Amino acid sequence: MGQDTAAAAASALRLLNSPDLRHQPATAPTGRHSTPTTAGTPLNLAILDYLTEHVNQVVTHTRELAGDVPAPAGLEDLYHWYINETSNAPADQQAVRDTLIETHRLEHLVRLGEADEVCKHPCPKCGCWGLMWDHGGNRARCSNRRCRTPDGMTSSWTLARLAAQKIQRTEIWRRNAT
Repeated sequence: MGQDTAAAAASALRLLNSPDLRHQPATAPTGRHSTPTTAGTPLNLAILDYLTEHVNQVVTHTRELAGDVPAPAGLEDLYHWYINETSNAPADQQAVRDTLIETHRLEHLVRLGEADEVCKHPCPKCGCWGLMWDHGGNRARCSNRRCRTPDGMTSSWTLARLAAQKIQRTEIWRRNAT
């Protein structure tokens, strides 16, 4: 994949780690409520859990391939560190790495509200460029009315599937470019 995807994933990760998103969102009271006796958490624990999960995935995979290497101090360098430490890994493991980075990039962007990024991918089944993000189902859905599952439902895809397809297409283009 490369440095561009890693830079985009790192940028989105940095935005998710910003102090503005780490604080609990203020919600207005709706109707009657009792006054809480304990204060709420000062941080948005869902964001912290999300960041911890993604950092652990990258660090775990890097250490599986490169041994016990020290993790970077800041989140900004996480994906560049990941690429540098796994650059000597076998080609199939580098493809797994690239897929994980692309999946994280898409997940970070959707989490930041940039769901339009999903529309830039073709449907894995029919190849049309009509994917739409379904926030409720947390999946990409094809808007082509002919692209259906065997039971008649709209075809839907996870971000990991879209990322794997992009990595596969990129590798095919790279191989055929010579």
